[in-house]
Amino acid sequence: MKSQFTIVAYWSWLVLGLVWLPGFFMSKSTSTVPQLALQIPASALLAVGFVFLLDPRMRFLSVPITPHDGLVGLGSLALDLAGIGFAIWGRLALGANWSGIVATTKEGHELVQTGPYAIVRHPIYAGILLAMIGTALTLGTLASYIGLLAGFVAIMIRVNIEERLMSHQFNEAFEAYRRRTRKLVPFLW
Repeated sequence: MKSQFTIVAYWSWLVLGLVWLPGFFMSKSTSTVPQLALQIPASALLAVGFVFLLDPRMRFLSVPITPHDGLVGLGSLALDLAGIGFAIWGRLALGANWSGIVATTKEGHELVQTGPYAIVRHPIYAGILLAMIGTALTLGTLASYIGLLAGFVAIMIRVNIEERLMSHQFNEAFEAYRRRTRKLVPFLW
């Protein structure tokens, strides 16, 4: 049986998906597609992570890890909603420069450094990771934590690919931006 916290967490992911959907049709034309050797496995690993995180049929891995109480539920739901909100803010700030499943540069690609991009270089990934942590805590199962781990590894691969891509595309401007901001966690990392 799902708690009200779990139900809200599931709905928050649905909202994120609905915000993402128009981006597939409204982004700029692609100008550069870097080597796909790591991007496809990273995207597949992220998909597997979401299956483990969100699929309630993972009965064989439904061993409880996190206690199910109101305080944990509220705290984890707050992390989930804050992460979803931050990822949506990042997606909207990126606008038509967004790539989707495969990291690319677009025609007339801009190095966005405003909004959440003034706080961290990868706010979409930061938000998704925070939401995954919140969801894993909310669900509290071994499967959800395996999903979180898979998602973390996939996102780190994607972050490194995008860092190289932006460095190549924007050279000194990206290096200056990199020195001013953190990768995923404000003021820390």
